[in-house]
Amino acid sequence: MDWNESRVLLWLASILYGIGLISGLRLVSKSNKLISSILPLAIIIAGFVAQTQGLALRGQLVKGCPLGNGMERIQFIAWSLVVGYLIIRVLFRLNLLGSFAAGVASIGGAISLSIPSLDSSYWENDDYTGIFPNHWVELHASVAIFSYGIFGLLATVSVMYLIQQKALISRRPGSLAPFLPSVQQLETAGSRLLLIGAVFLTCSLVVGSLDWTRPGGSVSYSKVVVIITLWLAYCSLWWLHFRQKLFGQKFAKICIVLFAVAILSLGVVRSAVSDDTTSSPESHTSDAN
Repeated sequence: MDWNESRVLLWLASILYGIGLISGLRLVSKSNKLISSILPLAIIIAGFVAQTQGLALRGQLVKGCPLGNGMERIQFIAWSLVVGYLIIRVLFRLNLLGSFAAGVASIGGAISLSIPSLDSSYWENDDYTGIFPNHWVELHASVAIFSYGIFGLLATVSVMYLIQQKALISRRPGSLAPFLPSVQQLETAGSRLLLIGAVFLTCSLVVGSLDWTRPGGSVSYSKVVVIITLWLAYCSLWWLHFRQKLFGQKFAKICIVLFAVAILSLGVVRSAVSDDTTSSPESHTSDAN
């Protein structure tokens, strides 16, 4: 087993995230709060370190932020989701959020590594010089995918909200709901995550426009349409929630659906990139734009 191979470290991260999920759910009812909270967190952090190192090694290989194929983008989204959890944990505590986030990162990471077609060796092309044509495009792509990770954490919080809400309505708490945060805490967290994600996606559009509008700049219009559509959808969702016109279960369900759409849009972007590559040999470097 080569620990200097990115896929090995990414598999290790997925396994550790899975252990973090299981340990968090198994220990949540224990009376020793130190063990029930610290042990799952330590395992999640270990997975995060392994994933960070794996992405760093892949970045060295592709000469840029690793966002050139489906596996890399899904891994970066999972990494961003865990980053969001670690940051939000410092701001306010949400019981079991780490376990749920680790579960999403574990499943997403394992699926991305299990499908060979998602990890094409695009850097082995004879004319390959780098994944991005310039630093503006790299910054735009990385910030956009990072915002997807925040939206993934928002979807995770929304799932927790629906579980808690269902338990309250049915008056059957089950084995999980008693340990979840209140619906008020979850909706507040969801509102903040939505705003943070929308801000990052806005910054991504601003940075991307600096390259798209410069002389000689080129861009796939299908990719622009996809990202602007998502941006409008998330901004509209935030505005409706801010104005108290959309909240509760409907708000949570739309957050989940929008994240699913965002993930599916990665396939649309990938197809657009392939089309651009066949028509222009220079465009292969913008695969993760």
